[in-house]
Order: sequence, then structure tokens, then C-alpha cells
Amino acid sequence: MSSITKEVWGRRLKLEIYPEGGKSQSDAQSLALERLCSAWDVVNKSASKLKKYCAKDSDGEDMEDVFLYATPRYLYLPKTQRKRTVALMCDYRFDQEHGIALVFENETLREIGPQDIIL
Repeated sequence: MSSITKEVWGRRLKLEIYPEGGKSQSDAQSLALERLCSAWDVVNKSASKLKKYCAKDSDGEDMEDVFLYATPRYLYLPKTQRKRTVALMCDYRFDQEHGIALVFENETLREIGPQDIIL
């Protein structure tokens, strides 16, 4: 598997890259990843929306340090690429079984939810 090192919400992390359907990325998957990396600021700006998402499960806990609730693990590249889609897959304190996914479509945050929304 390949990986990239990027700053995510203020921390430098190494993220593995998992293309759906195999070890090598299709041209469409590669383009989606390349474009998201070029517009990476959108990932860092997603922290505020992620904090709001986490707050609904937190019983009023302080959401200042998002890493206490969601830990980025890898980038998932779905096979079907009608739109440039990349998901940042995270462990999630409040749903350890399903985790949490931040789905970016055409370099814009489209949805936050359980990883099932993209798998």
C-alpha cells in the first residue's frame, strides 16, 4: 500500500491509501486523490463540522481537541468515480465498530457519518 504524510487538523500524520478493488489505483482514483491533496485545506477546514458531528454523541463534552474523538487512519478511494471521491476514514470513540468517514467529493466535504456511507 502507498501512503502520504499530511497535516490533518493541526497534526502531521502518515495516512495509508486504500483503493477499492485492489492494490493499484485506477486513473480516476489517482486523479481524485491528486486533486484532494492539491486542495488539502478543505480537509483541515472540516474539523469544525466534525466537532459538531461528534458533539451530538458526546453528552456535552468539550470538543476542542477533535483527536480525543476521531483519529484519522487512512484514505479510501472508491472504485466508482463519477465524481472525484475520497474518504478520510477515522476511528471514532463513540462508535468503535463502524468508525467515522469524512467523504470529500470534487474537493468539497459532502458528508460525515459511519464508514458504511462509503464502503
